[in-house]
Amino acid sequence: MNGSAGQVLPSSVDEAGRRLRAGTLTVLELTKGFLECSRKLQPTLNAYITITESQALESAAKLDAELAAGRDRGPLHGIPVVYKDNLATRNIPTTVGSAFLRERVTDHDAAIVRRLEAAGMVMLGKANMSEFASGSSGVNVFFGNVHNPWNLKRAPGGSSSGTGAAVASGMCLTGIGTDAGGSIRQPASRCGIFGLRPTFGRVSLTGVWPRTRTLGAGGPMTRCVKDAALMMNALAAYDPGYPPSLKVAGEDFTRDLERGVRGLRLGVIEDYTFSDIDPEIETVLREAVEVLARLGAESVTVRIPALTGLLEYSRLFSNVLLYEFNQILGEQYRSAPKELFGPAVHSDLARGAQVQDETYQQILRERPAQAAGVKTAFGRVDALLAPVLPNVTPLQSAGPEVWARGRQFNLPFSFAGVPSVSVPCGFARGMPVGLQVVANDLQEALLLRISAAFEAATDHPRRRPPMHCEGSV
Repeated sequence: MNGSAGQVLPSSVDEAGRRLRAGTLTVLELTKGFLECSRKLQPTLNAYITITESQALESAAKLDAELAAGRDRGPLHGIPVVYKDNLATRNIPTTVGSAFLRERVTDHDAAIVRRLEAAGMVMLGKANMSEFASGSSGVNVFFGNVHNPWNLKRAPGGSSSGTGAAVASGMCLTGIGTDAGGSIRQPASRCGIFGLRPTFGRVSLTGVWPRTRTLGAGGPMTRCVKDAALMMNALAAYDPGYPPSLKVAGEDFTRDLERGVRGLRLGVIEDYTFSDIDPEIETVLREAVEVLARLGAESVTVRIPALTGLLEYSRLFSNVLLYEFNQILGEQYRSAPKELFGPAVHSDLARGAQVQDETYQQILRERPAQAAGVKTAFGRVDALLAPVLPNVTPLQSAGPEVWARGRQFNLPFSFAGVPSVSVPCGFARGMPVGLQVVANDLQEALLLRISAAFEAATDHPRRRPPMHCEGSV
């Protein structure tokens, strides 16, 4: 095995790349190591719907041959990745977590998959998820529940639950999630990893099953900030086949990772950042703000009237999600056997059918003003600080009111279309807590810069859950 037997699997893209290029590790060895971790933990965590072992090994051998011939595709060459199972993958089932699409196989890859494959990434499999992205508990009545590697009884977050659990537990090095109302940020927070929801339209969603037409985004879920930056270098690109796609110049998202936060103004939102959250969450968040202050950032209290009335605001935006979900799936649902759909989908479609056309159109008419109300704050501060979630990670069996409350800090920023991240910032009752950092349109590099400075100053991202595979090659 090229002299690498007994080595621990790398914990970052950077480390993997160094070892691959030094010749102390091959792509095939790396791939086999993470496949072994996936097989070992899958019975407990159920993070995958499909493990694509044969395809992964074939890709790894090809990528090794390229390196041997002097062809290096860049920092992501040979790096394992797992895709949420709402991303189309050629000749591999894309179920969107539902029995209704259990046999669905496409003849094409999603744009995200194409771009990462071109960058040299190796797909290990398709991650489990909440059915049709309905829910944040990790429950899936058809493919089994995803379990949080920090505590198997507690929720992993969702709907990108399998991606979060796989990356956090060491089943995979990197992953892709999608996020309309928090579906990258929530599992990143619950599982103790980094998650980035880009600006709406920054990353093409061509080939992603559409839960919503106007709110969705796709982005990286990783163990460290730099890995996400490297993935964004491959992901952020104009796609003429995706109507919301933004035509902006390419950039290197790693360029500012070591600049620190000195001189940046970070907004703590009055009646929002520390409102309606559990005391343990507030303690962790205040400590995170203090860390950033010690690093040289200025904490500034800002008022954003558009963010008052949190829960009502969240319910208002939920109507957009529900209405669009019903428009996308409702007709097929009504003509199909109902046993092919789970309780969350039954509920969401019923609620979506009750949202009147005029109500939906009125919300869309108000959207620019609401978004401007959030973006105005960026004239006073560089970024905003907020919780990802208001509560300590609940039991997976918690009731619907718990999950509804979880979106109140996510949906407003989705509705504004601005980028946001969840960066591990501490623990409450032994469970990870994420700090949400939000910036203006196209300011992903700034979010990565702030997150990298925070990450370097704390040990939170380096802590591993009880269910974790170190693996070896």
